[in-house]
Amino acid sequence: SYRNGNDNTGSHSSDNNSIKNEEEKEDGFDANSLLPRYLLPLVRHYHDDFYVSRSFDPRLIVQLMAEGFLPIATQGYLLPKLHVERCVLQLKPNSNLHISKSTRKKSKRFLLSVNECFDEVVAGCHRQHGTNWLYPPIVAAFRAIHQRTTGENSGGVNAMIMDHESLDPRDVTPVRLYTVEVWNAETGALAGGELGYSVGGIYSSLTGFSNEDTAGSVQLLALGKLLMQCGFEYWDLGMTLEYKTRLGAELIPRTEFVSKVKRSRVESKGVVLRCGGSRRNAKELVDWEQRPAAAAEACGSKQKNGDSQSEKMTDVPMQHPSSDKKGSPKPKRKRPHEEGKGE
Repeated sequence: SYRNGNDNTGSHSSDNNSIKNEEEKEDGFDANSLLPRYLLPLVRHYHDDFYVSRSFDPRLIVQLMAEGFLPIATQGYLLPKLHVERCVLQLKPNSNLHISKSTRKKSKRFLLSVNECFDEVVAGCHRQHGTNWLYPPIVAAFRAIHQRTTGENSGGVNAMIMDHESLDPRDVTPVRLYTVEVWNAETGALAGGELGYSVGGIYSSLTGFSNEDTAGSVQLLALGKLLMQCGFEYWDLGMTLEYKTRLGAELIPRTEFVSKVKRSRVESKGVVLRCGGSRRNAKELVDWEQRPAAAAEACGSKQKNGDSQSEKMTDVPMQHPSSDKKGSPKPKRKRPHEEGKGE
């Protein structure tokens, strides 16, 4: 069934001692070579696809997103993941999204919205998966980025695009974090949702949940069509799972994925996920068919190469990990009804 596990990250150890002592020994390959040089003081390789940092600074997280890493966490540590193979669904110029007849029919029972209830979506993920990797420090960072994403400007948080030789910033690109909600059209109850983010014309799903049968499947299809309406080129689904390949996603090497991110973060800065400011009928979204020049108009997207009005987050300075010798404080386990609130 939809999202009954850690569907976008894969397994990892939460043993903090092993994090401190782990060294890369992969046939002489230095996995730190995949890290941009300017991130090396803050992030290092941990094991397999995972990297590690003590910092949960939102500015570090958006930098990692803009370099192709998918940020998750364990207790006290940020664990950015750079999948050896990424499960990606092409949306543009030709969409590979597969629509099942049964889900299309059931979609009339649901409504879709964007950025309506961050805390409720986080709480839904906690209820379905437990704390998993959504520890309070990363939830707080996501909330800070989400707050900069919502509102009239949809500005997000600017990530620097660094010159690889001089290590000086040569441009910025907005990173935006979203919640996507699916609602029972009859009762108005929250039926499912997900957390995700965008860099240029690439949208990445982080994690999600569903409270009702078919709600998760409907949310995926309606979101896929909404992404197409808004002009997104690719939908990054992280690690491969059967339901993702049934949607039409394919595995691509991480070098190819990172290359797509670096191109899109420059060429498609103005692509924004919007839902028209209201809850939209999921059936209407699923039935939508793209017409020439209709995608950007349908979502009210900015011009592809338009200047972003993103605000720079200057109120949270990025700290070097050496300044935090004790690491992040261990979060206290909250009661189920308190999870996702006040983190």
